[in-house]
Amino acid sequence: MSKLFLHTRCFVGFGAIILVFCLSFTWAWLYPYGWVGLGLLIFLTILDYFLIKRQAELILVRREVQDKLSLGDKQYVRYSIDGSHTLQLRGELYDELPEQLEHRSGLTSIILQPGQDSQLFTFAIKPNERGIYHFGNVILMLNTRFLGLVSYKQVYYTPKEVEVYPSVIQMKQYELAVFSKTARMAGIRQVRSIGENDEFELIREYVSGDNIKSINWKATSRGNTLMVNQFQNSRSQNVYFVIDKGRAMKMPFDDLTLLDYSINSTLAIANIVLKKYDRAGLITFSKQVDSRIKADHQSNQLSLISKHLFDQETAFMEPNYKALLSTINHGLKQRSILFLFTNFEHVQDLKRQLPFLQAINKKHLLVVICFENTLLRIGVEQEVETVKDIYRQTIIRRTMMEKQLIQKMLKTLGIQVILTAPSDLSVNTINKYLEIKAKRMR
Repeated sequence: MSKLFLHTRCFVGFGAIILVFCLSFTWAWLYPYGWVGLGLLIFLTILDYFLIKRQAELILVRREVQDKLSLGDKQYVRYSIDGSHTLQLRGELYDELPEQLEHRSGLTSIILQPGQDSQLFTFAIKPNERGIYHFGNVILMLNTRFLGLVSYKQVYYTPKEVEVYPSVIQMKQYELAVFSKTARMAGIRQVRSIGENDEFELIREYVSGDNIKSINWKATSRGNTLMVNQFQNSRSQNVYFVIDKGRAMKMPFDDLTLLDYSINSTLAIANIVLKKYDRAGLITFSKQVDSRIKADHQSNQLSLISKHLFDQETAFMEPNYKALLSTINHGLKQRSILFLFTNFEHVQDLKRQLPFLQAINKKHLLVVICFENTLLRIGVEQEVETVKDIYRQTIIRRTMMEKQLIQKMLKTLGIQVILTAPSDLSVNTINKYLEIKAKRMR
């Protein structure tokens, strides 16, 4: 592979010499100057090549990228450039980034001063597909600042494979929001618990404001201070995240599909479920039930769920709710909370699956999560100028009304439902989970 490339300055010099030779047909005295210029340009080009080749070998470029990246989040690749070169150099930094990132131009232009400390550069990436990303080599195109006739290609062999998992960044952000005082700023609602907590936690000293009904008289009699029983919300509930992988979940919003949004939210909410001492489980299905993780709260449960979500893809088929119902009936003996991530575009789509949803809801607490098409709001707000615009807006409004009707039908049948924009999916689902816990809906 060639490492030598002639720079634009070199081509300009050769062009000027050719012009001199052309003009020498009219002014013969220019002819010797043309040969002198050609010889000087060739000499300087060779000299520049040896200079830049020697300097380039003294420069080291390193790339730093995490072994695991988060889906749909902005992250950074870091580059450090070190060298003991003695000339002022300039160049372009390139990286053979994974094809999923769709970036083919140079990352940055650089100026390297002799004796300069290490230079650091960052490049923002946003993975929009789960899977394995292959980073290739880092390439530095260098030329001397003074002459700049030749560019030298220095290749640094730094291949690396990186795995893109459901967003761990979002998971940590929502965990921080739920368990800190900044919950409202993140959109998390604090729901007041109804009635008394129902699981004994510990005995402690009475403080002003405690319910006198919770005084433990036996413990009080053994000491000189009032002691009260402290209770907590019920724990160890089974919470399953059921993900529909049918063709409707392939619909894209802001570079991610509905399936990707569901997967990111599942990981974020599963983490909170486990932090609340409940059991988290997973079911994914399309034409058949593809994977199932039994609800548990063991230490590696979150990692197990994340690994199962890593390579989930839509099958472009209609989801088989009959198979889902059979799996739930045979596999879930204890009453559980089921969060079903799906997408019904039309009322008729819902009616076909309604008997299965009702059957599931009889034995478990089912929460159906559907998605709003946020792009339709833009169409409604546009000005109407032609008959075609009227037809388009009528269809848009009818589609939006169907979503509202789907939500109303499910609520009428006693099925919990969330109708949400994809960007608000995690917040709204977390709020529903906290509401269920607070109201003791089982």
